[in-house]
Amino acid sequence: MSNTADRDQNDFEVLPSPRDGVADFSQAFNSLRRSLKPADAKLLTRPDEAFEDFIVRVALGATSTTSALFRKNDSAADIKIQAWLALAGEKAKEFIIGNDIAKFKGLSTTQLRELGKISVDPNSVHTITETLSRNFGIVLIVLPAFTSMKMDGCTFRLNNGYPVVGISLRYNRYDNFWFTLMHELAHICLHYEQLDAPIVDDLDITNDSEIEIEANIIAKDSLIPRQYWRLIWNAKDNSTTWLSLCKQAEVHPEIAAGMIRYQTKNYKLFPEHHHTMDMRKAFGIKDD
Repeated sequence: MSNTADRDQNDFEVLPSPRDGVADFSQAFNSLRRSLKPADAKLLTRPDEAFEDFIVRVALGATSTTSALFRKNDSAADIKIQAWLALAGEKAKEFIIGNDIAKFKGLSTTQLRELGKISVDPNSVHTITETLSRNFGIVLIVLPAFTSMKMDGCTFRLNNGYPVVGISLRYNRYDNFWFTLMHELAHICLHYEQLDAPIVDDLDITNDSEIEIEANIIAKDSLIPRQYWRLIWNAKDNSTTWLSLCKQAEVHPEIAAGMIRYQTKNYKLFPEHHHTMDMRKAFGIKDD
């Protein structure tokens, strides 16, 4: 009898055996080889993992999730996102095996607001992964983006029912991390039944779809309650009043400043509230 089951699951994969599975793997592999360069993946490969082995691993992960991930007419930009999703799914499965995770029982807007409040303390980023998994049954995966990859976050559901939030830290800012996180959690709250297919978000573009408008509203309300938003907006030219209102609303000033910068499209506002912490460093991402 083969001893394959005793091998480390992180080091060994099994090639799909059905003929169509092999064809899907081959298509994924060729798409990745065509679209990625070693420099694109330097922050995503495992220690001492050759680039070719990395491509094989991602292709296997993609085709074991869904054979529709890689299509012949996909652009290089799309393939980078699809490859990133495959890696996030792989990491999520590893996380579930190695950690004590609660059963997912849904997520309410009240719970979202409570999660939003903890952003007042920047140290919360060091415990947010555990908070989500142990208290809510939600897996948070933070992975660096591929070079030039235009995606802030995503959410999807694994076959075992666990929802996964993936964040790329495309922008290394505290406010961007929290809004992306709350946006993806809003999708879980509102659109859990639709998460068999990943929802992928580039928050730099305006998306007028109903589910994106809903997620944006809930994310914003979870970070700054509506009764405070207009007050904070109107006080943006009075630093003392503005900071006092942020405290009353239980929102970190950098998050409020980021939301105002985004809405006004004036990214020079609040220069003193622009870089509370290095988010990449907080999640153990070492930039070269």
